[in-house]
Amino acid sequence: MLSYQKNTVKTSVRKLVEFLLRSGDIDMKSQIAADVDAMQEGSRLHRKIQRAKPTTYQSEVSLKMSWQKDGYELVLEGRADGIDTVEYQGEKTVCIDEIKCVYRDVTQIEEAEPLHLAQAKCYAYMYGIRRGLSKCMVQLTYCNMETEELTYITRLYTMEELSAWFEGLMESYSLWAEYCVRARKERNESIEKLLFPFPFRPGQKKLTALVYQTIEKSRSVYLQAPTGVGKTISVLYPSIKEIGREQGEKIFYLTAKTITRTVAEQTLGILKGQGLSMLSVSITAKDKICTNVVRECNPDSCPLAKGHYDRINEALYALLAEKRQVQREDILEYSEKYQVCPYELSLESAMWADCIICDYNYAFDPHVNKKSLFGEKSGGIFLIDEAHNLPDRAREMYSAVLSRKEVLEIKRIFANKSKKLEKQLKKCNHVLLQIEKEPEMAEKNIDRLYYPLFWMLGEMEEYLKEHAEMEEKVVEFYYKTRHFFMMLDTMGEGYQIYGEKKGGRLLLHLLCVNPSARLEEYWNRCRSGIFFSATLLPVPYFKKLLGSGKDTEAFHIPSPFSKENRLLMISSDVTSRYSQRNENQYQKIAQYLQDTLEEKKGNYMVFFPSYQMLSETYERVMKTELPETAELLLQETMMGEQDREDFLKKFTEDRKKPLLAFCVLGSIFSEGIDLTGRRLIGVMIVGTGIPQVCEEREQIRSFFDRQGKKGYDYAYRYPGMNKVLQAAGRVIRTADDVGMILLMDERFLWRENQELLPAEWDSYYPVNLSNYKTVVKQFWEKHEDEI
Repeated sequence: MLSYQKNTVKTSVRKLVEFLLRSGDIDMKSQIAADVDAMQEGSRLHRKIQRAKPTTYQSEVSLKMSWQKDGYELVLEGRADGIDTVEYQGEKTVCIDEIKCVYRDVTQIEEAEPLHLAQAKCYAYMYGIRRGLSKCMVQLTYCNMETEELTYITRLYTMEELSAWFEGLMESYSLWAEYCVRARKERNESIEKLLFPFPFRPGQKKLTALVYQTIEKSRSVYLQAPTGVGKTISVLYPSIKEIGREQGEKIFYLTAKTITRTVAEQTLGILKGQGLSMLSVSITAKDKICTNVVRECNPDSCPLAKGHYDRINEALYALLAEKRQVQREDILEYSEKYQVCPYELSLESAMWADCIICDYNYAFDPHVNKKSLFGEKSGGIFLIDEAHNLPDRAREMYSAVLSRKEVLEIKRIFANKSKKLEKQLKKCNHVLLQIEKEPEMAEKNIDRLYYPLFWMLGEMEEYLKEHAEMEEKVVEFYYKTRHFFMMLDTMGEGYQIYGEKKGGRLLLHLLCVNPSARLEEYWNRCRSGIFFSATLLPVPYFKKLLGSGKDTEAFHIPSPFSKENRLLMISSDVTSRYSQRNENQYQKIAQYLQDTLEEKKGNYMVFFPSYQMLSETYERVMKTELPETAELLLQETMMGEQDREDFLKKFTEDRKKPLLAFCVLGSIFSEGIDLTGRRLIGVMIVGTGIPQVCEEREQIRSFFDRQGKKGYDYAYRYPGMNKVLQAAGRVIRTADDVGMILLMDERFLWRENQELLPAEWDSYYPVNLSNYKTVVKQFWEKHEDEI
């Protein structure tokens, strides 16, 4: 909300009044965050109104005021939509015009929205005090987006009235500005004294130095660093030191999994123990932090939603003043104490943080990042943990689908509720019907859908604001369709547009095949992006999909672990190819599992390319001797956090019976878990992880083929092999660990797949059922005293 750089605290008029003067409930009106002035049509109308004014009318007038405080400068700036001199009661009077484009019927507007009026009053004071005026008129111009009808609300203020009101506003502004200055001083002083908390591991000093250099040069970098290097502290420590030198405004530690967020929190806790005074905030997903029994954000369903905005600033100031490391339990404590929404409190506190720990969504998803955690040029440092997950996550964020079946269902709902909205939905359906008849022409005809969707969404937005009790199906449709429209409005060359029929009705897809252009918008607004993971192969694939600039370098940090502690094997007599899955293959896999436990008892994970293959193999294993000699653990299709924890608790070092866990490749257990020592001594992976053939994957394939790239590799091979490498990384987590990796598929011997294996896997044993037991036995005999 406030920017503090070079001893100057600065904010805009709009941000200031929206922050300090907000009030009321969390309801549908507050949740619908579509800023119509930022949309193409709203901007056009804005300019049209300005051009229609007389020549004396000045458009987009910049205004700025500053005050010298104790040790810092306080700045307020903004831009008035228009300033003119008008005749009022026989006198020439200056009029400040604030234009707002809305969907609602402007003839029904009798009073200005309080925040709109406050914004105009600020401009009136700033202009009037500079010109020595004795009075100033404020005018709110409301324009209907569809009819272009105008309504004017005017009011005359004396400068004494404006001064008294403005003085109270600035008193509140100063309170928050002083907090900024005080917290920044404490932060920088503590960072200056901060030392690296551990002895450097092999490769760790190089990793830390690369992060320093990247931030210093305002560049980005890809860092492939295997398990054991200490990636989290190696990227966090130099980033913290750099923001202490004002070489970056804040740190965004971005994760795809809860476990990596926890590691980041623990690392910051260690630094805090060394005296670091820096505000860090962890954002928890809404459905995991909401304390209400019914997940409905309105004052009728949730007591915390009622009057939330009346209390939020008091709660926020107390939290910021009393806590430096804000985690889930802190948010819940202050939410209860001040009776505010915990999720909204976490987002509010994150806006003031020096370090935000959150899921990718809060940085890159335009719908989730409603609170604008960073501005147009934030100077932020992005630390993207497990960056191999970002391409698919970004593709999901920026893709959209519109169902003609759903449009018809919603149209029927509004048949007796709103004829105007029913009419707009009918227009949307008409275009979709034309596309449905020729789905192969979807890309050519997509533009015809733009304005029908635009007007329908505007009408639905106004309806939902006035009808909070609307059924959930309608609300979901609104948000889903708004996302589709936003992607349609802003998509570029990285998209594949196609239609397909499901159940006889059209599904219209906007598939973001290459999200690099979308993500580039964020890289341009940050100082540095640090992409790090144990699996970033091949690097050109990730650069192509994630962007970050042509000159972005990539580095590989060697593994600090001894190769002698790892046995890598590739079986040549097994395949997971769908066309060759048969009884013989399932029996071979079962035999490998049985031979493994016969040679070395312990805890193992075996990963399959699908639940179907997992189940088929499990069935065969249950008919062997294994169920009597070992405990078999099965990953279920739907597992909550508690189920996941219970599953992992089974991996203990002092088990009486060995453990064999059946898991799915690319699922919750194939990355982000840390089973050290004898808790896990082996991983077996069936198949090369290639995704199943589907329409979406085929669209990705054809897209990159047309670009002269290897479409099959982009759609199937690279994503598959990254899942394999992640799963293999579950074993050998520390320098003392000893373990084995068995890759079960003859395709791992292909040159194309061999090239995607990490550098430290430069040697392996080719095995089959004839020599497998011998190879395993010899390895464990060498390490008999170690495990």
